[in-house]
Amino acid sequence: MTAFDYSRFGLVAGGVLQRNVKRLNRALASGMRPPKRMNVSEWAKEFRYFPDDAAIPGKWRHETAPELVEIMDALSPHDPCEEAVVIKCAQSGGSASAENWLGFISDQAPGPTLFVQATAKAATAWAAEKFWPMVEASPQLNPERGGTIRAQGLANGDGSTTEKILFSRTGSGSYILLAGANSAANLRQRTVRYAVEDDLDQFPSDLDGQGSPEGMIDERLKVWRSRGLSKRIKISTPTIKGSSKIGAAYAKSDRRRYYFKCPECGDRFVPHWEDIQWPEGRHEEAYMAPPCCGVERIEHWRKGSMKLQDGWLSDMIDGQPVPRVLSEADFQALRQRMPQSLKRGFHLPGEISTFQSWAEMAVGFRDAQGDISKLKTWTNLKRGIEFELKGDTPDYEAISALREQDWGRGNMPVGPVVTVLGADVQGDGIYIEVVGYAERSETWQLDARFIPGATDVKGQGAWADLDAYSLRGVTFPGGKIVPIDQECVDAGYHTEAAQAYCAKRPRRTPVYGRHGWNRPPIGRGEAIGFERQGRRVGAASKRIEDKAFLVGIDGLKLSWYGFLRSSLKAVTESVASGVPASSPVGRVHLGRDVPEDWPEQATAETIIVKMINGFPDRRWTPMAGRQNHYLDCRIYAMAAAAKLMLDALTEADWAQLRAERYAPKDPDQGDLLAGPLLSAMTAAKVEVEPSSPSGGGYIDVEEGYL
Repeated sequence: MTAFDYSRFGLVAGGVLQRNVKRLNRALASGMRPPKRMNVSEWAKEFRYFPDDAAIPGKWRHETAPELVEIMDALSPHDPCEEAVVIKCAQSGGSASAENWLGFISDQAPGPTLFVQATAKAATAWAAEKFWPMVEASPQLNPERGGTIRAQGLANGDGSTTEKILFSRTGSGSYILLAGANSAANLRQRTVRYAVEDDLDQFPSDLDGQGSPEGMIDERLKVWRSRGLSKRIKISTPTIKGSSKIGAAYAKSDRRRYYFKCPECGDRFVPHWEDIQWPEGRHEEAYMAPPCCGVERIEHWRKGSMKLQDGWLSDMIDGQPVPRVLSEADFQALRQRMPQSLKRGFHLPGEISTFQSWAEMAVGFRDAQGDISKLKTWTNLKRGIEFELKGDTPDYEAISALREQDWGRGNMPVGPVVTVLGADVQGDGIYIEVVGYAERSETWQLDARFIPGATDVKGQGAWADLDAYSLRGVTFPGGKIVPIDQECVDAGYHTEAAQAYCAKRPRRTPVYGRHGWNRPPIGRGEAIGFERQGRRVGAASKRIEDKAFLVGIDGLKLSWYGFLRSSLKAVTESVASGVPASSPVGRVHLGRDVPEDWPEQATAETIIVKMINGFPDRRWTPMAGRQNHYLDCRIYAMAAAAKLMLDALTEADWAQLRAERYAPKDPDQGDLLAGPLLSAMTAAKVEVEPSSPSGGGYIDVEEGYL
């Protein structure tokens, strides 16, 4: 081939043209050169930074959590793994691994990516709180430094948006689409190569009758998967055993466990909760007693030296179960025989977490004793394992043993310090229960009744009678009259009327009971409805009737039944031994005038397993022929106690409140039973707060009211 003659353009022009051609050749070669073969963990080590205000600022360091290296590397393009499953305790670094993968994708292997959280709001909140700070802190990603992510709000409209993050080095076909698992429209929009399913156990099992979100995401990956190019990661803390989505995904994987290396003998072992021990009554001094060499005590500060990057082994290799304790030689031999499976499962339990201590776990375990719901939360979040539901519905006929003879309806026994009210609204009236609380969630039923009347008109019928009842307050044994500290009123039936009742007085909250094993006892006001058509399809509804203070009924019912069972056990043992009954956490006291149908209603539900899209879903369901109104009242009363944050009170707080409220009646205090709560409220040191649908929720120990 004859060389091109640049000299015919002249000495100067020909030289410029030749230099330009050389630059063009280099640019063309650079564009055609395949990216450097790099693992995700290598990319994170070189390019990932945390902002200065992060808990651990600066460059990513594998030494902080070496157990994450193998998880990230499974997501590398040249690794045959198609799906990584991470079942974990809270704050264990699993989500950070996914963040590193997203940064890697934008830089090394661009492609359409779907990031799914339980709701679209949660997904955009993750981007604001986690992703964009990572982009700003990491020069390789920062758009202002020529990074791989396009900035938001560009004047030409070609930048990233709240719902879609664009990559700067590719065309419009590579991006991160943020979506909520509660919107079928969002999950059906794109064909994608990569997917992140974060907080998987909060995904619904069925979405608008169209199937599970997991199934929809699977369809979005189908084209790329058929070419062997797709990857996905599922991340979540687990929930109930048998119903946990992340638990089911982990069970279908190669189920890898992480092995510590003993600093004393050098053997490898899988740490279990039973290895965590503490001196009697001193949980904050917890340590590990390893199962390998008989060493009695390894302090927590040595945990970091026990964790190596090669710590993962499947629980089955060559069809044989892998022992929990292995010599180093046997461990490495099994590592060599472990297949590079397409579906890899990684368990990040609390025992190995860099970000929580064994003492923190032990103290949490101590504080959860006596409350099944708290124990479940501890098991899921601190240990990172599924919680197994045990125990049947308490026998309602046996509940009569909890009746006590020292007070009747309208009288206050000695013991309660704080009072709450739960109300269940029906078309022909309102069921209520007034409950007194003391330390350790001990409760006294002060009143339970049905208030008849229409409930569909604001301020009329049963609402007017409930308002008058509420204004009477409660009379403590010393004669002092104090308003009910917090009311939680069912707003799921006649919503506007319930909201009007709550807005009329302070310390009243309209609530909606919602299923969900990880829901808090009471959450902040949030959307419960979503737009189903138009441009805002899938977005949170703005209608007032679709806003609610959601009550996590599943966990509260679990606690309630546990409190009943432990109370019955204490009374039964007392009768058998002749010793006064003990007071376990959540001890339940009932008055002799408890409504005849209260025991049956208060235990009217049981957990039923239903199959939804081939997946077991455990739900509280009323038993045949049983009404559950008083059960709902008690659950809303428990939510009211949670809103007051009674578990945050110290012994000194309880003592001061008790002294204030049990003090003799102020002679200037009027009789609240005689009329409306007017001047008597001032004498009783009760402040009327500004009207608010959310009610009050604070403790003023000095003034002696909540």
